[in-house]
Amino acid sequence: MIARKIVISGSCDAAYLPAACCQMKSVWDHLGERDQLRLCLVVCDISGDDLKQAEQFFRERSVPAEIIVADDIAARIRPIKTRWPRAAYLRLHFDSIFDASIDRLIYFDADTRVRTSLDPLLNIPLNGEPVGAVHDFIYYLTGNIQRRRRDLFLAADAPYLQSGVMVFDWPATLQDGGLTRARTFLEVHGARCYDAPDQDALNAAFEGKWTSIDPRWNLHECYLMLGGKLEPYVEHYTSTKPWSRQRPPAWRDAAAWYARELAGSHWTNFVSPQSYLDVVRARISHMKFRSAPHLRAVIQYVPFIYERLRKSSPIGTGEILPWSPKRRKDVEDMVQALIEEAAMRRPRLVPPEAVLT
Repeated sequence: MIARKIVISGSCDAAYLPAACCQMKSVWDHLGERDQLRLCLVVCDISGDDLKQAEQFFRERSVPAEIIVADDIAARIRPIKTRWPRAAYLRLHFDSIFDASIDRLIYFDADTRVRTSLDPLLNIPLNGEPVGAVHDFIYYLTGNIQRRRRDLFLAADAPYLQSGVMVFDWPATLQDGGLTRARTFLEVHGARCYDAPDQDALNAAFEGKWTSIDPRWNLHECYLMLGGKLEPYVEHYTSTKPWSRQRPPAWRDAAAWYARELAGSHWTNFVSPQSYLDVVRARISHMKFRSAPHLRAVIQYVPFIYERLRKSSPIGTGEILPWSPKRRKDVEDMVQALIEEAAMRRPRLVPPEAVLT
């Protein structure tokens, strides 16, 4: 049975508003059970015209999304870095927007796209924890998890969640006070939250208080760009966006989807056209990413190069390592292990990267 009251929400500012509207549309298109369900888009730093255009987008497509302008909350936000706008921190203040009458709150980043029925996610077991999320397994695959644990004061074997899709037992979350802890962590230790401030703060605040859900609910570029075997339930374009001129060939379908959804709207031209040079550059970049695991394997047999790389960024020193996985097989092995963990077909992975040894 569906929970009594469910909120599905996202957040954005003007820059991501067209993408966020498409995201909400993809949510609505993939809901079978809609009773007692509320769609909300929490926004800040948008103009009155932006607001009207978003309302018109939803109205013309019969999407009953409520737009909550949270400029009063945004006024209290002091971004850690200019790369992340104030809108990135809005969800850390959802406890000021949504009360305990809500049973479950599901959050999606604006750069996600739902690809399958969301009904299973509405009631996914949280195993007594206030939060469910997918592991951000790129950290495990590259060894960068070591510095995140150190810098965020996490346990030596702690998992690290990807915050683009999160499922909250909302009364338990409010009672736990995790969002308050996340905001406090940013205030006190903001300099340590350099990878993704809001996500880092959530990991620090909810350590030991979140349960793993199937990674297909938040498959991001680490998997998708390598041409993984699994079909995503939710695609997450964490780096290069499908609407950007630099989009890789793998995002061709996604770019066409955004263009279709926005056709006839105020944002018809949101998806940037690609010149021949843009396409070539994107293909080269994509080829470098996909070949990186093979290049890593090769350079291990070139002692001078390998030794230079190993000394310049060894695991465990806190230095940033390359963001490409060492082997494509590792990616598949990791995702399969996390699927089994979420389904409780294997013991909890402690630490998660142990599956690669």
